[in-house]
Amino acid sequence: MLNYKKIPTLGLGLALLILGSYLSFYLPFTSVPFTLQVLFLFLISLFFSPTETLYIVLAYLILGGLGIPVFAGGRGGLNILFGATGGYLFGFLLGGMTISFLKRYSEILALISGIFIIYLLGSIWLSIAIKIPYTKAILTGVLPFIPYDFLKSIIALILWNKLKTYIKSNS
Repeated sequence: MLNYKKIPTLGLGLALLILGSYLSFYLPFTSVPFTLQVLFLFLISLFFSPTETLYIVLAYLILGGLGIPVFAGGRGGLNILFGATGGYLFGFLLGGMTISFLKRYSEILALISGIFIIYLLGSIWLSIAIKIPYTKAILTGVLPFIPYDFLKSIIALILWNKLKTYIKSNS
């Protein structure tokens, strides 16, 4: 059951995810944009429960699917949601929930598992959507992003640990 008092906090999580999508650019050799969404997804997933993470990411996907420009580069619509990068977007849903669930065992393992799920769903979808071999989908839709996402995971862990300390000291 969702506590109605958490709705503003969930809204902030959604706003951060949308902000991360606007902070994006395309690399010349891939149709997959570089964004800060993953950084904010990491933080959302570490902060919220799996169910709350589901609500945030699902709201994001619904808004974007309805045509509200919340996806990378200020785009929206079903053509984006189900287009070449749709697998990464749906990967946010499953990957975010996985991170949120696994964080109690190991935050590092949780982040690695989550990004693996995002990469897996995104690359399979990319391969099918634009009819390229899976190896090319890996080369253009996963490998260029690994160093950046590794850096985002480190930043997320640093911010999360500072936030946890702050929350504990103010409880």
